[in-house]
Amino acid sequence: MKYRVILLLLGSMCLSWVHAQNADFCTWTKVKTNYEFAEDWELIADLEFRSKDNVREADRVGLNLGVNYQAWPFLQLESSYEIHYRNREKGVWKFRHRYKLGAQASVKVKPWKFSLRERIQQTFSEGDLETRLRSRLKLDYAPERWKIQPYFSVEFYQPIGDAAFFQLARVRYRPGLNIDLSKSVSLDLFYCRQYESEQSKNIFGIELDVDL
Repeated sequence: MKYRVILLLLGSMCLSWVHAQNADFCTWTKVKTNYEFAEDWELIADLEFRSKDNVREADRVGLNLGVNYQAWPFLQLESSYEIHYRNREKGVWKFRHRYKLGAQASVKVKPWKFSLRERIQQTFSEGDLETRLRSRLKLDYAPERWKIQPYFSVEFYQPIGDAAFFQLARVRYRPGLNIDLSKSVSLDLFYCRQYESEQSKNIFGIELDVDL
């Protein structure tokens, strides 16, 4: 049963790629660390590199620092700050930064886990301010003894502060696999299909997660 679920997920990722050849092909690579400094409180830090233009160019390097608080067993609160060094056009690199505030509610019905995350994000770039509401639904299939656990999420970006609130600025569909390498280290392998008005993207990603 385990291998059937994993093969089905990998098959859906491949089919999504086959039907999306006209979009830009990108890669995302991230290393993330988590440190529980007090009961229910956790510090997080991650460093990310992204490519674009069918992996011909570097897209950006990003650093994220944040704090998570487990308010109740079913509810986690979060806040974080990010800074990006981005390749804009013709090799011109520029900085931008943002902060995020959010909450995630989750329900476990073994072996399934359902979660809803709502996040407000404000980005500052060259004097411009962009505010987005990010809503993510996620389904994990996580039997206790499985070291490879598949998941699927869909995330919607909506503008805040103008008449376009009910228009989606971006949608992300993301199937993936969480792989437990040890008690404190895990690996996330995923494919993400991103739709937006300017250009859609096919993203293959890998994230290394380390508990300190």
